[in-house]
Amino acid sequence: MKYCVFVILTTLLFQISNAQYTNTDVIAKIKTETVDGAILILSTATNTTEVYKSLKYTISAFRTDTNNNVSRSNQEGRFTLEANESKLLSKVALNVEEGYKIVILLLIYEEDKIIGKDRLAFNEDKDDKVQEEDSSDDGIVLKGIVVEETKTKPGKDFYDYFYTSYSLNQINGSKIVGVFEKLSFGRSTIIQVKIEDNVIHEFIGKPDLEYLEQMSKIAIRKVYKYFKDLKKQKNDIFQY
Repeated sequence: MKYCVFVILTTLLFQISNAQYTNTDVIAKIKTETVDGAILILSTATNTTEVYKSLKYTISAFRTDTNNNVSRSNQEGRFTLEANESKLLSKVALNVEEGYKIVILLLIYEEDKIIGKDRLAFNEDKDDKVQEEDSSDDGIVLKGIVVEETKTKPGKDFYDYFYTSYSLNQINGSKIVGVFEKLSFGRSTIIQVKIEDNVIHEFIGKPDLEYLEQMSKIAIRKVYKYFKDLKKQKNDIFQY
């Protein structure tokens, strides 16, 4: 029994340390301003360290209409931060229609690791928000998010297959799922599906749609199993 308690405490401490790492060295923040009746979305980053940072950001807007159809728009770029510097990354006007749910997600990367994140939602159901916050590690809800960093058309085609299947299967995982592509030998690339720092599935990219669709099906099964096991693990911990 003592061994079980030790394992549980170690797991909880590991989860807490991971949660604390995000928004520690670099803080991501989404703010709003109202100008002449329009809502302005301001995305900022702040370097809290004494070290120069070379970073990347992505801002995703997810719009859900009254028929639960989801559309997504993306903005990304690279930037630098001097020690203790704050910087405005993006400033856009937003039209919030009645009955439409909008989620704005800001992610800041150092290499391939997410080190800052923030989320802002409009017209969100209270019941959905409470349910999602129960599964959040650090108070920032990132449920059902899939991010993309591909370099080639096969990589983008795979992402389209994967994201469509992820949405249709309503996996709605409690952690960010990323589709990444990196250069390999010659002209080939390696496509990876990652959850946080865990590589769930990887393969060599090929310009073959049937092959890419098959890889997306394999990846979806692995991602589904990952979240299923994660939920079971949390339930087992709470039982003790």
